[in-house]
Amino acid sequence: MKKSLILIALVALAFTGFQSCGEAPKEPEATEAPATEPAPVADPAQAAVEALAAFYTGKLPCADCDGIQTTLTLNADPQRSYTLEEIHEGKQPKTVNSDGTWSVEGNVVTLNGKTGAVKYQVNADGLVAMNADGSAMDASKYLLKKVQGE
Repeated sequence: MKKSLILIALVALAFTGFQSCGEAPKEPEATEAPATEPAPVADPAQAAVEALAAFYTGKLPCADCDGIQTTLTLNADPQRSYTLEEIHEGKQPKTVNSDGTWSVEGNVVTLNGKTGAVKYQVNADGLVAMNADGSAMDASKYLLKKVQGE
């Protein structure tokens, strides 16, 4: 009788051992991935600044000279600085340099300098000078074209 109990125990042990060998390996339980910070959302105002920061140039009309060759540089630095060079051409040529900060609101760029604010309207080709009342001047005469590649 002892032999039959031992034989039954060995068969049962062998059966359970073979059964566990035939099981597919268990996949590790899914664990939550460590939380990562979401990518920062781009600031629309900063995107507009970066899109406008460039060199602009053109020859603007002048009442008492042959024209004003104008070069405007809008920088995307934290201060949003600008430099403006205006070369008055004609009999008594002179160069006027100014600098300051600039801002953008909608499609209007405002240059804030020591002598006051000057506004330009953004269009597909560059910046169009604006009158003191905020209306855009004639784009064919008062356009500063954006220099491509800058």
